[in-house]
Amino acid sequence: MTAAKTRSVAIDLVRVIAIIGVVARHVWYDPDGIVAQVVCPWAIAVFFVLTGYLWSSRRDLEGEVKNRFRNLLIPYMTWLVVIGVPFFTWAFIHFSDKRLEVLALMAATAYGSQLMVVPFSACWFFTTMFFTAVLARYLERYPRRVTWVVLAVTLLITSAPGSIPKVLWFLPLGTGLAFPCLLFLVFGQELRRHRARITRPLTTGLLVIGVGAVAVALGASHNLAGTLIEVKNSTYGFPVLGLVSGAVIGLGLVLVAEGLDPIVPSRIGPAVVQVASTSTFVMFLHPCILFLMRGDEDAGTWPQFLASLLGSFALALLFLRLRIFSWLTGVWAPRVPAGTAVQPAAKDPV
Repeated sequence: MTAAKTRSVAIDLVRVIAIIGVVARHVWYDPDGIVAQVVCPWAIAVFFVLTGYLWSSRRDLEGEVKNRFRNLLIPYMTWLVVIGVPFFTWAFIHFSDKRLEVLALMAATAYGSQLMVVPFSACWFFTTMFFTAVLARYLERYPRRVTWVVLAVTLLITSAPGSIPKVLWFLPLGTGLAFPCLLFLVFGQELRRHRARITRPLTTGLLVIGVGAVAVALGASHNLAGTLIEVKNSTYGFPVLGLVSGAVIGLGLVLVAEGLDPIVPSRIGPAVVQVASTSTFVMFLHPCILFLMRGDEDAGTWPQFLASLLGSFALALLFLRLRIFSWLTGVWAPRVPAGTAVQPAAKDPV
């Protein structure tokens, strides 16, 4: 039997907000548009902040690799096949005079999805999250200052002029991007360490978000060439401040959610947890829906947003309810809000 896992409604609320932000960013992709300006500084950072905030000190390196492989790489490899087979079949037929270029795209996808766009837009996140978590766990065997030294060197690279930051982009499977993402994870860990001292999480969180938002408004989310922060593309905003401001906003969101947690009606909790449980499925599927809807049209629309978001949510919830296709959903056991009485599952998920 697989026992149900308890979940924090506050944490899952942050996760749902981040998912909506990611989908909106992919719909309205213009880097100069308002959606990109608002969402890019924090939407990806918050996932890594949450990972650090929920970090377990009881797991060793081997356990970390096994856990992350199951929850991140198995869905990644499954979706790569589910997306890749029809996409490249279509590409070979549609671009029959450019098959060498299509083969190059296939090679690039296998090498690292950070090199790709729709319908592979979100694939890079899963391999990068895997290597970020494994890197953080590996560094635990050394004094904490070693982690800070690694982060300092990473900030030097991401702040360097010219194409030097792109060195991290070219490493296979997004492994290089794990180093700047480690900053977000460590910020989450530090929040957990000092969380007991924060007696007013809602007020503190709003202030922290305000600080991050002011930094973004003053230009922290753009590098010296004026390029918007986009970790996937190895652009990191203003030196140091671009990454830090994203982490700060992520911390603020966690605190605000926890401050609101006591007033969230109990009947809403299960719905929030269920929607948050779809995050893996939604992250993979929504770019596919966008690819099918958009065609040659670059500008995002509200119908595209609603279809890609709600369509992904609905199908994922159906699969979770039926407890099927765990390799696609990344959910291997039912999830319920913390404090809810749970009966053991009747059988393991398929």
